Amino acid sequence: MPYLANAAVFLIQTFFDLLIGIFLIRTMLIAVNASFYDPICQFVYKVTNPVITPIRRFFPRAGKIDTASVAVAFVLALVELALLAGVVGSGFSLSGWLVGAVVTVLSIAVWIAFWALLIRAVLSFFTNERHNPNAQVLVQITEPVVRPFRRFVPPVGGMDFSFLIASVALILVRLLVIAPLADLAARL
Repeated sequence: MPYLANAAVFLIQTFFDLLIGIFLIRTMLIAVNASFYDPICQFVYKVTNPVITPIRRFFPRAGKIDTASVAVAFVLALVELALLAGVVGSGFSLSGWLVGAVVTVLSIAVWIAFWALLIRAVLSFFTNERHNPNAQVLVQITEPVVRPFRRFVPPVGGMDFSFLIASVALILVRLLVIAPLADLAARL
């Protein structure tokens, strides 16, 4: 039986983390004013609009933050945790689930930023960011993460170490902020 439970946990986590990720990417695209006509943006908007459009009146934008997408990501994280608790057979704690949902959303957001940084760094070796439309979206998403580090560590000899430092900082956020929150959620 644990084999079936492990498979169910894997499938639930994969499915819900991908869904949460798409809604968080939508939030990021709106926050950075990414071009609506970009193919990646078009895909994200077309996939998420059927869910976001009906609830938009309850969750209007707060500045550059698409609160409807964040709310959907949070609810999906709660559903994921409820399903995982049902499969694993763990107890019910509303406060633990609420903190766990925040942890899930933050963790996925950090991983999206990390992978966007990594993909942008690798693409920079092969293509010019100005001529690749997909790279433009990555630039728009990652630049707010990299910009603060670039102020302290300017490019040296054509090498931009701010990507490396930003990646290390994101991993430290996972280790020093998200992991303790996950432990707190497990204890509640």
